[in-house]
Amino acid sequence: MADPNIDALNNYVNEVRDRPFQWHVNDCFMFTNTAFQRMYGAGWADDWIGKYMTNGLYLKRDALRRIFNAKSLIDAIDQKLTRISYVPPRGALITTKGAKTWVIGEALGISMGSSGAFLGDKGLIFMPIENISNAWVKNG
Repeated sequence: MADPNIDALNNYVNEVRDRPFQWHVNDCFMFTNTAFQRMYGAGWADDWIGKYMTNGLYLKRDALRRIFNAKSLIDAIDQKLTRISYVPPRGALITTKGAKTWVIGEALGISMGSSGAFLGDKGLIFMPIENISNAWVKNG
């Protein structure tokens, strides 16, 4: 597994700390994908950009399942990253039900070590790492 550039992650988190939620600009997918771009030079799912909305509206679950060929968000992410069952390292993709979840049922975030960074309405919120549901790291 390639080591993430944690300095680039910290710089990105500081840059967007107070940036409000905005669909397809600063939503949880774009936040986490851009974090991976900063850490690794490529997002965890660059090919998903633009596929989860149409005419400015978020697609419903059935449409998302068809587009991403997965039964759930977890299944779709499992196709991209390696799920882990240990405390997620800094830079890992994480999910929680404790932040704004919208249609996908969980919010995507980034592990910052002892906390996870997630999007709130007005900027990032940080939750204890114990509140996460799942975690993934970059393959190879």
